Amino acid sequence: MKKDKESSLTYKEALSELEELVKKIENPETELEDISREVKKALELIKYCRETIKGYKEETSKLME
Repeated sequence: MKKDKESSLTYKEALSELEELVKKIENPETELEDISREVKKALELIKYCRETIKGYKEETSKLME
């Protein structure tokens, strides 16, 4: 996933894309080469989601002070 796509991706969209990737990875008919590519995409999406959650958590903490 490229940075320009990340910036236009919402958390909900990233999560939805991640769910679709998991389905592809779990599919026994998916080729090994495709699984490798999908795992890399999934890891990027997980990182994006974690960073998004962290940002909202920090923002919320500041509001609570």
